[in-house]
Amino acid sequence: MDENQLIIHFQAGEEKAFKHIFNMFNNRLVFFTKGIVEDPDSAEDLVQDAFVKLWDKRLNFKDLTSIKAFLYISLKNVSRNAYKHDKVTQKYRSQLEEAIDDNPIFLKIVEAEVLEEVSKAIKELPEGCRNVINLSYFEGLSNQEVADQLNISINTVKTQKMRGLRALRNLLKEMAPALIILISKLN
Repeated sequence: MDENQLIIHFQAGEEKAFKHIFNMFNNRLVFFTKGIVEDPDSAEDLVQDAFVKLWDKRLNFKDLTSIKAFLYISLKNVSRNAYKHDKVTQKYRSQLEEAIDDNPIFLKIVEAEVLEEVSKAIKELPEGCRNVINLSYFEGLSNQEVADQLNISINTVKTQKMRGLRALRNLLKEMAPALIILISKLN
C-alpha cells in the first residue's frame, strides 16, 4: 500500500492502516521517549497515549511526515512534563529546574532513528549471527559465555561477530550522509 492510500485508509478509520502506522513508528518512539523519561514503563505508556491522540486527530494528517512530526513533538512535550514531574518527587529539589533543551531532544530523535535502523539490520542477519550479536553486545556476555550458551566454539562466535559487525558497518555507511545532513541542521 502506497503512502497516499495508507493515509486515506487511516483517515477513514481503518484499523489495519492504523496498525501499519503504529508498527512503522512505535519502536523508534519508545527509544526516543526512554531517553528522556528513563522509565521504560512510563515511556511505553506515553507512546501509547501519543498514538491515541494521533487516532483522535487522524483527519488532520495528509502524509506520514506530518504524522511522524506530530508524534515526536507530542512525545517531546509529554516527556518533558513527565521528566519534570519525576524530578519533583525526588529528594533533591535542586534538580527540578534542569530543563531538557531542544538540542538534546533532536539528538534523541537521531539516536532513536539510528537505533531503529540498527535494530532492523540486526533482524535481517542470519539467525546464528543475530544470536551472537545480541548476546555479545546487548546482553554483555563474553565470547566464552556466548559460546557456552549457544553450544558453539569460541572461533564460531568470533566469526559470527565479525560478519555481523561488517553488515552493521555497511548499514551505517549508507546512513552516514543522511545523519550528517540531519545533525548539521540541528546546529
